[in-house]
Amino acid sequence: MKTFIVVLVAGFLMITNAWAESEVDYRYNIKGYVLDENRQGIANQDVRIYRGRLLLEMVKTDTTGYYSLQLLLRNSDNRQILRLRAGAKEAEIRVKFDTEGLTASRVHEANFVAGKLIEGKLSQYLIPPWIYPIVGLLAIIFLAVKLEKRRKKKIQQKKDKLSGRQSLKNHISKKKRRRKH
Repeated sequence: MKTFIVVLVAGFLMITNAWAESEVDYRYNIKGYVLDENRQGIANQDVRIYRGRLLLEMVKTDTTGYYSLQLLLRNSDNRQILRLRAGAKEAEIRVKFDTEGLTASRVHEANFVAGKLIEGKLSQYLIPPWIYPIVGLLAIIFLAVKLEKRRKKKIQQKKDKLSGRQSLKNHISKKKRRRKH
């Protein structure tokens, strides 16, 4: 009889565990700075995040104007629009995360600079972050063209040396020699 009761209780416990599965919660971190017109941090500023009229999270900025909001979101929250409010300024942000990758980083950078929302990392020198790869690409193209010209020049010098011709750089035309005398 004791064995029957133990098996029955264990069976009920196994059934309840199978039914207790729920939707996965994703940690979603919204972080950034609240800065004034001179790009100085605003301390002790309330930063709030809303879904509709529902307040999800609220924090205050530190002395540098930095804040970080941690949310628990579900699959159904992906692509939803949330309202981010810093003091009297408000902006809308769209939640974006990969529901397949369980280890993917879910960080959304949202900064208020002079009351305007700037999403993504802030540059220290007011240069947009997309400029850096473009400048790097242009530098690589410039170096490639310069190296190709140098390579062609060396090939031409070798050809001239083998054929016995004088290089164009050292060659002075007859008209120029006559003018010198």
